[in-house]
Amino acid sequence: MVCLITFSTACSDGYIDDISEVAQGNDITAPTVQIVSPTGNLFIPSSASGANVKFQYKVVDDIEIGSVDVYLDGVKIESKNSFLDYRIYNGTYSYNNLSTGSHTIKVDAKDKTGKATSQSFTFTVDKYTKKSPYETLYMPFSGGNVFTDVISTNNPTVIGSPNTVSNGYSGSAYGGSGNSYLTFPLSGLYSVDGVSFTFWYKLNSSPDRAGIITINDDADNSNENRKKGFRLFREGNTTSQTIKLNLGIGGDESWNDGGALTVNNQWVHIAVTISKTESKIYFDGVLVRTAPYNTPFDFSSSSNIVIGSGAPSFSYWGHNSDLSLIDEIRVYNKALDQNEVTASKSY
Repeated sequence: MVCLITFSTACSDGYIDDISEVAQGNDITAPTVQIVSPTGNLFIPSSASGANVKFQYKVVDDIEIGSVDVYLDGVKIESKNSFLDYRIYNGTYSYNNLSTGSHTIKVDAKDKTGKATSQSFTFTVDKYTKKSPYETLYMPFSGGNVFTDVISTNNPTVIGSPNTVSNGYSGSAYGGSGNSYLTFPLSGLYSVDGVSFTFWYKLNSSPDRAGIITINDDADNSNENRKKGFRLFREGNTTSQTIKLNLGIGGDESWNDGGALTVNNQWVHIAVTISKTESKIYFDGVLVRTAPYNTPFDFSSSSNIVIGSGAPSFSYWGHNSDLSLIDEIRVYNKALDQNEVTASKSY
């Protein structure tokens, strides 16, 4: 069948609807403006002179957006009056070397009839000073690059398309995504005497199991060899999930069966400490379980640390990407003691 389309008719063969004009309607409401990023104060390394910030915002109108103007500290930095989608505009603007101190981003939007909306957000840019002399990595998940370690200034290798959300424990947080995770070089993050991890965690019980933090065994990414490296993970059901860890100790493996968290949409502070002789898991500063072992932990064939998944070396048993919220991740080059774990809750 050959279909000819003219100005007055449309083709309909039972599968394609006739084209009909839809009235634009009345412009009733003013545009809405949402500042997507930043959502909190920004940290930069102590060695940096300023922050590289990616401003993100969204403008929506019921009929047609007329113009959008963006101001930083009262100075116009961007102006738009042409939009591919007349009703929705997702804007971004990158600003390099923003100085320390207080700043205000403001977005003004008008529709075609002149109705206007303004939205602003005030934030600070501060240099980060380590909270502990043993701290080797800190990810606040905010700033120009939300995945930057502000101690080393390293950015991770990003696998897949991990999300961030604005409703984190402190500003934005890592939100995870299917088949997605972050990976950093392991070198310099731990010592032969130990390593620790602290972070804030809001549990998502779907999927019913996931990897949280993994130190990969580079020599064996496919087989179930757990005599080297580190695996922090969760598993359970829709009401309760158990946080556990598995640790390689050279010729053997050590299991710490951790403890259960209720699925209640609340933030919990998790700390994991690894020494030459034992591992410990803490919830909200309270020791949940200790697992002793006879030989020291072994990361000799590990070169990367993974955040947000068990992949690639612990993706078996279903420990793939975690869709839970993770915020304020810190790594330390020693096994923190009880007092240090308690103090880390207030960092």
